[in-house]
Amino acid sequence: MSAMRRILHPVVGLLTAGSFFLVACGGQAPAGTAGGGGGGQPSGPIRIGVLLPYSGVYTSLGENITRGMELYFEEIGYEVAGRKVELKKEDDQGNPQQGLPKARQLVERDKVHLLAGIVHSGVADAIRDYVHNQRIPLVIANAGAASLTRDPNRRSPFIFRTSFANGQYESVMGTYAYEKLGYRKVAVIAPDYSAGHEKAEAFKQYFTKAGGQVVNEVYPPLGTNDFAPYLQRLQQTSADAVWAFFAGTDAIRFVQQYALSGLKEKVPLIGAGDMVDEAYLEEIGDAALGVVTSLHYSPLIETQENEAFVKAYREKYDTVPNQFAYQGYLTARVIAEAIKAVNGNVEDTDAFLAALKKVEFVGPAGPFRFDPESQNVVFTVYIRRVEKLPDGTLGNVVIDQFPDVSDDF
Repeated sequence: MSAMRRILHPVVGLLTAGSFFLVACGGQAPAGTAGGGGGGQPSGPIRIGVLLPYSGVYTSLGENITRGMELYFEEIGYEVAGRKVELKKEDDQGNPQQGLPKARQLVERDKVHLLAGIVHSGVADAIRDYVHNQRIPLVIANAGAASLTRDPNRRSPFIFRTSFANGQYESVMGTYAYEKLGYRKVAVIAPDYSAGHEKAEAFKQYFTKAGGQVVNEVYPPLGTNDFAPYLQRLQQTSADAVWAFFAGTDAIRFVQQYALSGLKEKVPLIGAGDMVDEAYLEEIGDAALGVVTSLHYSPLIETQENEAFVKAYREKYDTVPNQFAYQGYLTARVIAEAIKAVNGNVEDTDAFLAALKKVEFVGPAGPFRFDPESQNVVFTVYIRRVEKLPDGTLGNVVIDQFPDVSDDF
């Protein structure tokens, strides 16, 4: 396993990107979720609404986030501060049109105390006004819409994010590709929706700021099966490397077809770590070898906390954890730490939100804390390279790291 080396300066800057139109909705808050405390110590289970895609392109992401959450809650016996914890799950299909009605079901039918999950940025945008108006705490476990944490008109005191903001780790790769990998001309490819454009924009901004040139940009539709026409467009430009972002089944198809097209032999592939996530790395196969990506997690991070997490995950699921399982595990712990801080009184929304802001601990990928302004996680960005491990499997070996990167990148 390659030794990790520190790069001492964090990457800073600013990304501006568009977002989906919001969907606003009124309605009544469930009993016991809004406002200050009230007489007596609350009792009964704490209900957490889990809103994730369990069908569609991002099914594996939703399933792995759930696995991570369940692993943590099992470790603590599904009990925090003397109260049982119940997970109420709904499938948003990774579809913004499904997000709001599913969120309303969890809040108004299941009477959840808080919401967690969300993979698709469009879903997060669609439910933003609802959770804000209903005073429902939301802990985002994946969706990276940058506006939800950095836009003064869109962020909310009720919204926290444990995963990343779109561009938070892509910006680091922009600088790294120029300064450390030595690339001067790069082509960019990402799916044609908000997250794809935000992530690509961050990489482009920092690559060009470092002195590089973006010579081509291609944005296939989400859910593309045949990338041949788009790969042909990439072949028509002279680039030192191709930067890409894809996730789920799109990532599997793209990386495999990139190699089959012959492009990989001529133009190295770099990108966002989602593209070669452990959730489907073995399915991608040797087509992923040598791909260099940036991300906030790898199961090969050499810390005691990560070794313990990987061991526990392997024992339960017979596989290594991936980015999304890590994000689920982290989300569950953050929620539990805040519940403990208010002695189980999640009904006191203001106190619970204040406790969330103060959550700090050392997790599998290093120190965890929220940015006090945006309520988005501050993390270490890892540069990883896909290599064949001694046991014959593929892994994202850490080759560099950038500490303390916030969403104010």
